[in-house]
Amino acid sequence: MGVLLCVATSLFAQYGQIIEQVAGQDPLSVGASIRLLGVAAGSIPPEMGMADARASLLRLGVRVPSGSNDSPISYGEFAFLLVQLYDQPQSLSSRIMPGPRAAFRDLKERGLIPAAARPGFTISGADALLLQRKFLEARKAGK
Repeated sequence: MGVLLCVATSLFAQYGQIIEQVAGQDPLSVGASIRLLGVAAGSIPPEMGMADARASLLRLGVRVPSGSNDSPISYGEFAFLLVQLYDQPQSLSSRIMPGPRAAFRDLKERGLIPAAARPGFTISGADALLLQRKFLEARKAGK
């Protein structure tokens, strides 16, 4: 039991560092988004390098943003990465034409994205964390 507690505490500490790094980014980078959502969804371990993280997500069938790790991520790309990693059921239009715009539209229709946001706008780290939290709360509530 003690070993399990130590491992859980270590993972939480590593994830806390990821959250801290993300919160201060404006705009949020592609690499930070991959790490944040990949770790939170349990798809990659926190200590995994970026090249391995991308490769791992690609093997899982996740369409990761094509930009470099340092390039800014858009609301649409972030939304698409979010719904893929959490295997979110998609609307009919999202199943026909899956991608960043459809994922953004689905989340916006659910009230999870601010009205002024657009799919091509960059997202800040703070806004990304807020969107992730709202998304997870809505999932938990069955919405």
